[in-house]
Amino acid sequence: MTRTPSTPIPFIYQTVDDPSSNKNEVTGINNLSKVVGVYGGGQSSSMDMSYTSQPPYTKTPGMNDPGAQGTFATSLSNTRMDAGYLIVPAGHSGIWGFLRIHAIWTLIADPNEGTGDSEVTELLGINDENQAVGFYENATGTKIPTVLNISTEKFTDLQPVGATGDAEATGINGKGDICGWMDSSQGYISFFDTTGTYYPIWFKGATHTYATSINYSDQIGGYYIDSGGMTHGFVLTGPTWGGKSQIWQTIDEPNATGGTWVTGINSHDDISGYYIDSNGTQHGFVASPKK
Repeated sequence: MTRTPSTPIPFIYQTVDDPSSNKNEVTGINNLSKVVGVYGGGQSSSMDMSYTSQPPYTKTPGMNDPGAQGTFATSLSNTRMDAGYLIVPAGHSGIWGFLRIHAIWTLIADPNEGTGDSEVTELLGINDENQAVGFYENATGTKIPTVLNISTEKFTDLQPVGATGDAEATGINGKGDICGWMDSSQGYISFFDTTGTYYPIWFKGATHTYATSINYSDQIGGYYIDSGGMTHGFVLTGPTWGGKSQIWQTIDEPNATGGTWVTGINSHDDISGYYIDSNGTQHGFVASPKK
């Protein structure tokens, strides 16, 4: 049963940046508060490069496939597995998903992906039960959400109810519950999938709602765009409760003037993400509930 947290959760924020770049994201956080992140576009790199870090986040050792033009880590489990995607890995074209298990890299491509510009598979979330989620682009360039059985390397398409175009699966917890977003008749909204039953979710009054992560209690993290075009992070409790019973909390990093994005949530209500400050610089962050 999903627990109900105090509302709103009071957070303590910490900026987490690679010192060589002015474009940073913390992209995922596990239950040990270890994170993965991405930087690029700073003094030393114009391509996406990845790192891993753990409290107190003073060091950001690189985690990059040596042959790829770019590495974008998106998520990590509690059992030394990392996931994400590689931009033009050595000897290949296109964008490939990757798994990094005990420091060993494996390239992953959905067999149904297209060719040319549609040669794209990205892994966006991973759990401790040998499952990952993401999307591939089909022959017409449409994004199709998918779940991967890591042990068998078999992909299964997801079919969120109400999807009319692109869709991505972005997070999966240890129960196999999945979150993601989709293009629908209402615009870009999110979905929650539990044992094949889909629930549409959106922040009231938002023009777009993007779920990015989910914890074991089915709390969902993500971000929405308001009617004025500003991006705010969110934490949602009770995605199946519907209407006024759902508990939404807007997340605005205190130093953010250009938007806040939540990318990860763990089972201790720690969240990760990034924000843009008054100088237009993009910073990663980790936030933990105030004790």
